[in-house]
Amino acid sequence: MMLSPGVVVAELGSSAVLLNTGSPAAAYVSPTALGWLQGQPPAPEHHDQHAHCLTQWRSAGLVSSGHASTAPTGPSGSGALEAQAAGLTTLPGHPVLVVAMSDACGFCGQLTADLAANASCLARLNASVLLVDPTGTRLLGRSLYTPAYPGLTRLGQDAARQGTPTAVLLSPGRPPEVRTGFAEVSHALIALSGADPHATVVEAPTSCSVNVAAAPVDAVLTARVGGTRLGIAVRGPEARRIAEEATGAVPEDGYTPVTLTLERPETLHLLFRGGELLARARTPEALRQVLDSVLAGYARYATAERGEIPLLCGAAVREGGDAVLFPRGWMSDLVKHARQLDRAGWRLRPEPYTLLRTAPDTATLHLPGPDGTGRPGPAVTAVLTQAPETGPAPTRPRLLASIVNWIARPATTDAVHTLAAALRPVPVLAGTWQEAVTHLKRSDQADA
Repeated sequence: MMLSPGVVVAELGSSAVLLNTGSPAAAYVSPTALGWLQGQPPAPEHHDQHAHCLTQWRSAGLVSSGHASTAPTGPSGSGALEAQAAGLTTLPGHPVLVVAMSDACGFCGQLTADLAANASCLARLNASVLLVDPTGTRLLGRSLYTPAYPGLTRLGQDAARQGTPTAVLLSPGRPPEVRTGFAEVSHALIALSGADPHATVVEAPTSCSVNVAAAPVDAVLTARVGGTRLGIAVRGPEARRIAEEATGAVPEDGYTPVTLTLERPETLHLLFRGGELLARARTPEALRQVLDSVLAGYARYATAERGEIPLLCGAAVREGGDAVLFPRGWMSDLVKHARQLDRAGWRLRPEPYTLLRTAPDTATLHLPGPDGTGRPGPAVTAVLTQAPETGPAPTRPRLLASIVNWIARPATTDAVHTLAAALRPVPVLAGTWQEAVTHLKRSDQADA
């Protein structure tokens, strides 16, 4: 078998993790399966297991058959949509983006919220954006004359068969282009607005982020961090003032998907990253401090130094100088218990990425030092991770494989191997976020 481009095998002792360095796809590799990847033929009693692994790895895009594919006899998928779009004759003399949407699609829900937040930008757009869903169509941007609607509507309906959101971009003098998925459709909207999609933060939404984004926002401010555009949605004048003071943010700087949201629904100031609660602050000054840390984290990631390994996970740091890592999915719940953790000596880091280095003398994982001199910061002394709700308890190698998959993409091969090797001696505790809170409070008592 052949590894797909960008896929690496990082060994975890006798087992390994098969990981795509360009996208968040990975698989645990047992000792037996590792032998197959190293060229050993499967034993007769393992033929079924071998076939199952190949099927799973191929479906995840981790391995290929190694054989040239047969060219299709006719257009299908994106090719069929492009051919259909090329056959349209009643098109205006400006770009048109036809977007297939669905009310049942969470990604479409986030896209709808981003479009609403960017309404003033879209009103000035020198292009038409036609949203097509099972209930009808909605036009944003420049107007379209009536004869164009039937063909464009059918195009959107057919595009929905590839999943939603899917878009077809029709530009005068250029062949049609199909954009699939939230990120690609967002990039098309950014480019149509005149901004740089490659210098704009576009983060995949979750069910929680759709809930946070559902309510209208007053404005989207564009912050520039590390040469990258980042959208901050604000609800209420106080939230807007905090965002403007912290970032010098510029409103209406092209289409900008919402990454951070500031609001004060009741007595507390809240800061969200997507649907992830990063802060519950009692004062504007406290929220400003957290926002400064978050924006600095984005800038730090954009200018990460050689040897630094960015992970999409949270970190809690203790005053004594050690740190524990935990899944990002726990962040909202742990933030709600931040006062308890603070009394136990633990501080949650709100940064969007956890940057790690290995100590040159011990290869121990640690956070960078706060002074920027390259000296080691708090050492990672444990990883807390989610246990499966059903089935047998996962083995330590399986847990390590899932933790290696926390690495931010795109990742370098060296970073993956370094992370896998450095994690091998680190204690890993599997459980729930509630058990994590209890563990952290007890660890402080044990050290007292």
